[in-house]
Formats: sequence, C-alpha cells, structure tokens
Amino acid sequence: MVQMRMQTMNYLQRVNLKIVARTIFSAGLLAWLAGSMQWQELGQAIAGVDPLWILAAIAMIVLSIAVSVMKWQLVLQAQGIDVGWANLWRAYWAGLFCNNFLPSSIGGDALRIVWVGNISRDAPGAAASVIVERILATTGLALTGLAAAAYVAHPDQRAVILFAGLTAISMLLVGLIAWGGLPAWINPEKGRITSFLSRMIRRGSKLKNQPARLIQVTMLSIVFQVTVVGVNYTIFRALHINGLSAWDLLYVIPVISVAAMLPLGINGYGLREGAYITMLGFYQIPAATAFSVSLLFVFLVSLCSLYGGYIWFKRRTGGDVTNAESPSFPNCPRRDEVWS
Repeated sequence: MVQMRMQTMNYLQRVNLKIVARTIFSAGLLAWLAGSMQWQELGQAIAGVDPLWILAAIAMIVLSIAVSVMKWQLVLQAQGIDVGWANLWRAYWAGLFCNNFLPSSIGGDALRIVWVGNISRDAPGAAASVIVERILATTGLALTGLAAAAYVAHPDQRAVILFAGLTAISMLLVGLIAWGGLPAWINPEKGRITSFLSRMIRRGSKLKNQPARLIQVTMLSIVFQVTVVGVNYTIFRALHINGLSAWDLLYVIPVISVAAMLPLGINGYGLREGAYITMLGFYQIPAATAFSVSLLFVFLVSLCSLYGGYIWFKRRTGGDVTNAESPSFPNCPRRDEVWS
C-alpha cells in the first residue's frame, strides 16, 4: 500500500511538472506572438466582425459535434455496446468542456470513457471505442489534408510528408485493429506501448468482421474535418477574409489542426496561433488578421463547450460521474484492461 502511494505521488509529480512545462511553453509562445502583433490591425479586424457569420460558425461547431457523436456510436455498436444518442451527445459535450478548460485533452477522453463505462458496464470497451474513434479521426484528418494538397498551387512539401506519415501510421493502426492482433514477431508483453496496443487491438478487434463499418466511420471522420473547415470558413467570412479556395482551406486547416495536436503546449495554445499566422501568411493574410481568426476559433469553441460544462456539473451533482471509481463496474471483469 505504501509503495502504491509512493508510485502515485511520483506519477502526479511528473504530470504536474509536464503541465508546468507546457504552460510555460504556451505562455511564452503566445507572449512572443502577441509582442509581434500590430494591435491596431487586430482591433480593427475584431471590430469589423459580421455577427451573422459568427452564428453560422456556432452552427457548424454544433454540426461537427453531431458528426463526432455519430461516428463514436458506430464504433460502440460494432463492439456490441448499445448506448443511446442522448447519452453520447451529453458525454461528448462534457468531454469537449474538459478539453477546453482542463490542461489536457486526455481529460475529455477519460470523462467520456467513465461516462459510457458506467452506462454500459464495459469500461474496457468504452476505452477502446474512444481510442479507435481517435485513430480514425486522425486518419480522416490526414486523408483530407493529403487529398487537398494535390489541388493547391504550391503545397509545402513538409506538410505533404506530414500528412503522408500520419496517413501511414493511422492506416497501420486501423489495419492492426482489422487484423485483430499484433504480428507474431512482436512480444506484446515487452514494453508498455506494445502491451497497450495489444490490449487496445484485442478490444477493438470486433471491427475485424465489419469492414463496411470501418469505412463508414472513416468517411464520417473526413466529414468531420470538412465541418471543422466550415467553422473556419465562416470565421473567415465574418472577418471579411477572401482569397482562399475550398481546396486551400481543406489543405491549410488540417495543417493547423496537426500543429495544435503536438504535445508541447497546453491544449494547443501558441502552437495553433503560430500555425494560423504561418499558413495564412502564404496567402498574404496579415499576421494580426490570422491571429484574430485563431482567437475567434478558440473563443467560439470554448463558448459552445460551456454547454458541456453545464452538463458535467449537473451530472456531478447527481453523483453519476463522481462515483466512477473501479467499484462502479462490479460486473465488468478486467475493467482496467485498456485504460487505467
């Protein structure tokens, strides 16, 4: 017991140090970007916002969540886990709130796992569904950016290589899930990564005999990326930014999304803004205007996610999530098989 407590304390200390380091990185990068801004231009860009296009952006955010819930439900159903749309809708919004207001996107995934695990009494299955959905979302992101790069005038070769690499890695993981296990020459008991992959693939292997569902979820992942592009398009229109074609947006926004996913800062702050400035700079869009696009994007997503905060706090008041320790899954053997 004492050893377990010491291990827990050491783990928490490492996590806290990572959070501090990432916070410093994001704060420093944001401060550097802010220091290089023409604040008068930034103020003019924000002051000229068209409110109707902002409402359209909010509608696109809601649509993107609906698509995400749809593909998550398909993954759960493939594993034989039947959870109603309303519960998944609330869980996804609550997870989005955690992603935006907690210093890690893992917090939102963990909440979704606990939420669905409590309902289905299948914590490993809930964990596998979130992981598989994440993998397929990355596949959709990479395929969208890679396809769009073929139609833009001068794509950055580094971005093309990045999309190709992401596509290869995500498709490899999808292939392993469809295969149902790791190759025989890999010992799943050696190494934390291979052990984790083995357990996750074993839980997700119910998709093995459902290739049509895998394709369906992948296509929905691409649709989701299109909705994210749609959010940005409406923000561009709200700020009266023109000059980017649909293919340009389908290329630029996935690059920015990948940059925001890098585990260097807190929730992508600083990295996202820098990526907006860099990518839109290729289209002669001023840095202050690009910075304002990023600010509006983050603000609108965070604003919408407050609905998830309301759901989360209401749920906590009811005691359904706060009592989500291991005893909440009495009928679920090997409940820590995938996610601990």
